[in-house]
Amino acid sequence: MKEDVTHPAIGWFTLSEADRAAASRHLAKLASDGTRDELGFAPIHFAFADRFFPGTSVQHAQLRYVLFVAWAYQELLEADPGARFSEKDLREIERRYSRRLIDTAPHLQNSGISGWMKYEAGTLPAVRASTIYWTALRSWGLVRSPITGEPPSEAELRNAWPRLVTRAETDGGKVAAIDIFEGIPKRPADWTRRTGPLDFDLRPAEARFLQARWRTTGHGGSQPLMSKLADAGIHTGRLWSREVRRVASEHERISLDVARRAASMACIARAAHAALIEARRNEDLGRDDARHRDALPDLVAEHRQATLELDVEALRIETGMDHRLATFIDRIKAWTADGDQLAALEDTIVRREHELKGGRAYLSNERRRVDWSKGIAEPLDYRWPTVAHLISSVLEVA
Repeated sequence: MKEDVTHPAIGWFTLSEADRAAASRHLAKLASDGTRDELGFAPIHFAFADRFFPGTSVQHAQLRYVLFVAWAYQELLEADPGARFSEKDLREIERRYSRRLIDTAPHLQNSGISGWMKYEAGTLPAVRASTIYWTALRSWGLVRSPITGEPPSEAELRNAWPRLVTRAETDGGKVAAIDIFEGIPKRPADWTRRTGPLDFDLRPAEARFLQARWRTTGHGGSQPLMSKLADAGIHTGRLWSREVRRVASEHERISLDVARRAASMACIARAAHAALIEARRNEDLGRDDARHRDALPDLVAEHRQATLELDVEALRIETGMDHRLATFIDRIKAWTADGDQLAALEDTIVRREHELKGGRAYLSNERRRVDWSKGIAEPLDYRWPTVAHLISSVLEVA
């Protein structure tokens, strides 16, 4: 059916409750460091994580997916140059290679295969692998629009899709697809097969290609910390380790110090928040749970010094956070310095959570507290566990 070019058309689609929940979880994970961001620390997380590790996400479980996505788009573009973009065809390509990954993997749990539970159930995941990994393709310069000359978003690429062609001066003006993926390694010879082994192990040429791309993904085309760590073979230990600081620039070391102190402050705030929810949940249900209450003193003791050393104005300059978050952090610092009882911080945290979540705030919504469950608070990690795995994947074969 041809599109009516005279009158606008509105299309509707529906998702199941499970799909909506999956999409919600995806967005929630992108909002911070994989932890529910009830207190609004995402601006801090994003500022440092994107600076140190551009193009990464907490959902990047397997680095070779970046190439899978590029190869899927290449295949789709070459199949029918000049045609309109087809999400249906893209989903079918993703389903095809995902089934091969599933059939090859020895264990599916923690395999890193995006949407494997949905595929096993005979349905499609709410969030495509191409969406999850597109930021990497864009930030690492793997894809570039021939129209704008800039790395496009998925939406921008789809809008330009029919124009991603070149016409031969001979041969009847034959149309061919423009290669929008700059220098990307060739896809496997059996890429279009519906069956057969497919795995996440990077081939040496693929690893070298990605490592080379990382070198110019920093601000203004500079080499970001992630690339320096990969070139130095560093992918273990803590982000604050001596090995990391050794390869960091002077400005990066200053930023790392601010980031480390902010991470500790966030840990104390999250620990206090969890202890307050636990206490109110005990009142709701007549329980005496003490996991978070008992953990709070040790976490405060562990992170107290770093929190007190945090320069909030320097953090504001580094992250661009708003004054409300800065004020909240000042209050967390003051409470940590005074050594007050948890009750002295309760009003501050209640107001902060309600300001961000409204009626969904745990501390003001008894119904939400019923199913509340949370691990012991941890500092912000700025995606370091994920990034360390990505670096390791390259170093294993590069």
